[in-house]
Amino acid sequence: MPDISPEGLRVRLRPFLERGLIRGVPTVWQLIQGQIEMAPYVVMPDRGDRLRYAGAPFGHPLLRQPLLLGEIGVDHLRVGHGLAARLESQLKHLAFVSHEGMPTYDLQVLQTHPDGLESLRLLFTEIDAGATSIRRRQRRLADLIIPDAASYRARFTAPGGYIDRAARFDYPAPDADFLRPEFSSLTSFIDYCLERFEADPASQPLWRNAAHLAGLGTRRFREMAIR
Repeated sequence: MPDISPEGLRVRLRPFLERGLIRGVPTVWQLIQGQIEMAPYVVMPDRGDRLRYAGAPFGHPLLRQPLLLGEIGVDHLRVGHGLAARLESQLKHLAFVSHEGMPTYDLQVLQTHPDGLESLRLLFTEIDAGATSIRRRQRRLADLIIPDAASYRARFTAPGGYIDRAARFDYPAPDADFLRPEFSSLTSFIDYCLERFEADPASQPLWRNAAHLAGLGTRRFREMAIR
């Protein structure tokens, strides 16, 4: 399992720390609070995914989800900060889940793994080439789920594409009409957790922590109710 201990996080987040893209390293408790608040926004973004999957034989959520779960495994069910997901799961997520524009958050999570970006390039290149029987099967699976999956992969692997841009830490501004800015990238999420949340659950009584987490988890629903 990926290391999300304080020491492990400091190592994994070093690329962003060294460039001043984050203010520090959050505690596990801060990450827990952040992911509870973020999860409903990820599951129910302001714009749906119908257009991203339109035309794919298994693009409908009820059809694609069993395929994704079978290919990615239980990590597919993680909707939190992503730092606890295995590298292989993160790579498969990008291969079989269509993203609108450059998937900044997911690419930044890859950058916390050694050679994460190049592992993605290799996977996509092997899928395109049908390098093995497994990669040919994965190419067929991607074609079932993502419209024009080859073009989707090319946006990552082409010169100057998403992988090259991520390697330069050249990320686009967040699309506030799709997802709240604090949840649109790993770096903004990390800073949000550091700025907003207590670092230690012992700083307040257990009952207050429970009420606090419940409030975080329902924030999205309260916002939707007043629209």
